[in-house]
Amino acid sequence: MKNQITQLSLLIVAFVALTFLMSYTHPAADEPKQYTVVVKLQTNASNLDKFEEEVNKKLAEGWHLQGGLAMGGQHDYYQAMVK
Repeated sequence: MKNQITQLSLLIVAFVALTFLMSYTHPAADEPKQYTVVVKLQTNASNLDKFEEEVNKKLAEGWHLQGGLAMGGQHDYYQAMVK
């Protein structure tokens, strides 16, 4: 009985130690991704279509949207994309 209690205690300590050590591990980093930003400055209603066409062209080339549309300045549009 005493031997079983000792084995169970050691098993619990080993499990806790392993769990503690595993919390410090990190998965290997993925390959670096290609990154681009589609930018249209001073966008108005007429060239907003050009911005959409550029984003759609990149999507057709295999790029994926990264986050949402960002706006800056006066009608400046930015769309980050990764491959």
